Amino acid sequence: MDSCYDEEGIPSRCLPKFENAAFSHTVIVSNVCGIPPEDYCMQTGSTRSCHFCDALDLELNHNATYLTDFHTDEEPTWWQSQSMFYGVQYPNSVNITLHLGKAFEITYVRLKFYTSRPESFAIYKRTEENGTWQPYQYYSASCHKMYGRDNKGFIRPGENERTALCTDEFSDISPLTGGNVAFSTLEGRPSAYNFDQSPVLQDWVTATDILISLDRLNTFGDEFFKDPKVLRSYFYAVSDFSVGGRCKCNGHASDCFTNEEGRLVCACEHNTAGVDCQHCAPFYQDRPWARATADSANQCVRCNCNGLADECVFDAEQYRSTGSGGRCVGCRENTAGPHCERCKENFFRSLPQQTCQKCNCNAVGSVSLQCNAEGVCMCRPGVSGVKCDICKSGFHSLGPSGCRLCECDSRGSVGVCSAEDGRCHCKTNVEGQSCNRCKPGSFNLQLENPDGCKKCFCFGHSLACSSSNQYMAINITSDFLEGDLSNIYTILFIFGTHIKIYKYLGNRLLSYGRTLSVSFTAELEELLPRSVTQTQSHVSNHYLCFLVSRLTEKSVNPSVAQFEFLRMLYNLTALHIIRTNYDMVSHASWVEECSCPRGFTGQFCEHCATGFTRETPNGGPLSPCVPCNCNQHGTCHPETGVCDCRDFTTGHYCELCEDGYYGNALTGSPGDCLPCPCPDHTTCAQVPETGDVVCTNCPTGQRGVRCELCEDGFYGNPLGWGDKVQPCVMCECNGNVDPNAVGVCDHMTGRCLKCLGHTTGDHCEKCRSGYYGNALANELKPERKCKPCACNVAGTSGSPDCHPDTGKCVCLSHVTGRDCGQCETGYFNLQPGLGCEMCNCNPIGSSSSACHPITGQCMCRTGVEGLSCDTCRMGFFGFSSRGCRACNCDPMGSTLMQCHDNGTCSCRHGFVGYKCDKCELNYYQNRLTHQCEECPVCYSLIRDQVGLPQFMREREMMKHEKLSFDVMVAQQIKRFTITAKLSGAQANKVQLIFLIIKASSTAVIECFDFSVFKYDYVYTLSLHFFSQVLLMIFFTLLCVQASKLKARLWELETLLSSYDCNRYSRHYRGRQQHRHQHNGLDNHIQKDQVEDYLPNALEDLLAIQGEKSLTFPLPR
Repeated sequence: MDSCYDEEGIPSRCLPKFENAAFSHTVIVSNVCGIPPEDYCMQTGSTRSCHFCDALDLELNHNATYLTDFHTDEEPTWWQSQSMFYGVQYPNSVNITLHLGKAFEITYVRLKFYTSRPESFAIYKRTEENGTWQPYQYYSASCHKMYGRDNKGFIRPGENERTALCTDEFSDISPLTGGNVAFSTLEGRPSAYNFDQSPVLQDWVTATDILISLDRLNTFGDEFFKDPKVLRSYFYAVSDFSVGGRCKCNGHASDCFTNEEGRLVCACEHNTAGVDCQHCAPFYQDRPWARATADSANQCVRCNCNGLADECVFDAEQYRSTGSGGRCVGCRENTAGPHCERCKENFFRSLPQQTCQKCNCNAVGSVSLQCNAEGVCMCRPGVSGVKCDICKSGFHSLGPSGCRLCECDSRGSVGVCSAEDGRCHCKTNVEGQSCNRCKPGSFNLQLENPDGCKKCFCFGHSLACSSSNQYMAINITSDFLEGDLSNIYTILFIFGTHIKIYKYLGNRLLSYGRTLSVSFTAELEELLPRSVTQTQSHVSNHYLCFLVSRLTEKSVNPSVAQFEFLRMLYNLTALHIIRTNYDMVSHASWVEECSCPRGFTGQFCEHCATGFTRETPNGGPLSPCVPCNCNQHGTCHPETGVCDCRDFTTGHYCELCEDGYYGNALTGSPGDCLPCPCPDHTTCAQVPETGDVVCTNCPTGQRGVRCELCEDGFYGNPLGWGDKVQPCVMCECNGNVDPNAVGVCDHMTGRCLKCLGHTTGDHCEKCRSGYYGNALANELKPERKCKPCACNVAGTSGSPDCHPDTGKCVCLSHVTGRDCGQCETGYFNLQPGLGCEMCNCNPIGSSSSACHPITGQCMCRTGVEGLSCDTCRMGFFGFSSRGCRACNCDPMGSTLMQCHDNGTCSCRHGFVGYKCDKCELNYYQNRLTHQCEECPVCYSLIRDQVGLPQFMREREMMKHEKLSFDVMVAQQIKRFTITAKLSGAQANKVQLIFLIIKASSTAVIECFDFSVFKYDYVYTLSLHFFSQVLLMIFFTLLCVQASKLKARLWELETLLSSYDCNRYSRHYRGRQQHRHQHNGLDNHIQKDQVEDYLPNALEDLLAIQGEKSLTFPLPR
């Protein structure tokens, strides 16, 4: 990698590394074999080797990725097109397109063909993405015919060096494989040795994309006969596609990299920028961009903008004239020029290092908008200011002709007029162009008044006033009286402190705005230092005056507003004066005369006019006046507003009739109020809608227009209509009515009509039908009041009513509860009209005779299930009064986890034992598979010699006979049940007995396999004992059809006897020799099982006997 700077840091030309630009790049082809999968044959001289191409198979495809991958000549990979069989031949071309991602300077393009080279193909390039394709080189055995070019043409000096040439040098059909074609971009170009100075060749070698157009296949001519095998042997195949060159950076970069957008770009140096470093970087435009050469790096130069611009452009004309082509754009700080070296027009600066400032010369008042170096503008006559933007003092209206003189009334204006429009600055209460008149609401324009005019007071009732001509100014004199100074020790007596002027007290509104002058003589006593004992007395004359106006000056604290000051003058009680001077005037123009609105009168609108009174009674002159409102029944007081009522009216405004009178006093006529027609002249009222007069003060409990009825909650006959007079008294409903309801009782008889709380009776003293409780209970104990019976419909017999005191409902049989809503213990399934039915719990399998009151599910013993607890659960056996026992079958040795009725499990092949947890004889347990596998053959030979196979066959026969026996037992159970016409419970008991017999016989069979003597004992006991038991049970239980039952039992005993004889004869023979081999297993499996069955059977029979109170002898 070249460095772009030499050892001394001087820029020099640098180039990226030379590389195969096509390596690992994605190549796009317009045709590929294997779509659909196809056969093809290779031309290898006189023979052909045929193969298969499948574009979707990883091992049989020849896709475009093999054009630019890494491979060796020993293990080549190649891209392959479809064969001529699929129409690949002129004029149909196959294109190979390589996208380089950016511009490269191409040195060569090389193709290595896996088959014979094409008869005609062309190389194209383009210099920008989506640009037009330009021919690079043609190869053809017939250049003129195929591409219109001369074969092996050349370019002379001065001719266009961008011309593509054609040659037939690489168009032979041989070699049949491995043929190379290499195209050198500069070969035959006259300017190749002066490349740095040849922009034409620099553009010629530049390419962003390469296109190979394969136009015609080379053949032996045998395709003419259209033999499919021949056609499948002609196709294009390229094993390597390489492009030698450098990433184009115009000599300004030594490396290319992939940017954040995933695009290949140059790492530009020399202050250049762009994908190819093809232009100068921003702000490096002082000379034109140029490609770096071997002699000069042609680095870009920074623009000189004196630090006042961040952008510049190249100006060719400026560069030719000055040698510096960087023209600054967007100069800051009000500068201009190619290098921001001067101030903009109409800007200035005193020193070069200072910032340019705008002149801001007034366009009207200045001669020119450009100022001098100090920023001072040249003004027109009569105009002043640095910017010529103001008139001189006393002038206004700046214009082309100058400024005009101000014309303001000095009495009402402040200062000079506005320099813009000549408008005078009026005092607060003055208006007009020249400030020569008072604003509405003020009067008496005076020079000495800081507001110009005095605001109208008029006690706030009017804004219209003027100077009164009825008053003159006079002088008053008064003696001063010192106040009490006994508690004050002063160094120096201060004039005016604690002095009262008695003649200037009371209402002094007329003095507002005038100066009060006081002259007096004071005798002062000077206090000498302590060393001096003599005192001296001095008599001096003093002259004091002050302005009787609002106190808003800064020297007065706190300030007083005008309105508040005038209120004080209206009733002045004390005065502290300050010495001042005053002038005598003859006419008191400061005294106002108000123009009063309607309702007010007086010079200052201080009184209410006739027919008006204060809005706020006794509110004084400041309170507004409003019309009197006495509804034409009298007049009102002008200050208090109280009406003097007549015509039997009353109220503050005579708006009401007096007590004992009715009517509408607001009508305003003398006869508005009339006497009430009520007894004892009580009060009344008139209904506005109808005009009826209604008494409003009836005695307690009475109501009505004339108090003739009792109120709600009362009864009686106050007027004695049709009977004697009876006062209205309160109804007695025992607190069981709503006191706020209407019509709770009969107003004549007192009978309660709207009893609440489910009560009834004339006085709501008892509960309604369907409810129970105490209707007279205290309201603090509502739980004792009437409550609904809520008798359960399904469990109640007859009427749904209950006992009125206890609430007990009448229940059906076997139904209990206050509301007859539940079954008695041992009963369930409450049904309307039927009551509850008895629980059908099996006495052996159930732990209690009680069941679920709704479902009838009994409480089963351990291992027992079923609604009646009459069957063992899955995985259990041995149904008895102690429940069912778990099978505990070994999961490895058992075919099922459910055992037989005798508790024995069904074993897999090779397993034996009660729980299938041991291996059979001549079998062993494989610890890896946990299975019993057969021992080697030598053990089988010994087994055969001792006769074990015959023993095993007989055992299997016994098992089949046992199954036959079980079927016959089931048939006997059915026959017993049908013969005796047993109930469900009795049938269960019969079935239980047979199950006991069956279990016992099963135990006998299993036990006999290992002990003949034990078989005799168990079998004999089980057969004869249970046959006698059955006979006694059925004779006692049923007492019907005894002969039939006895016959059935006899059949059962005969069946068992014949079964026993057959088994005994078979098992007895030849068993003595094996007995000693199984003694241990016999004790482990059978002993506890056989001995447990018999006691369990006895217990079950005893349970049946206890339920039915049966007695029968038990055999010993």
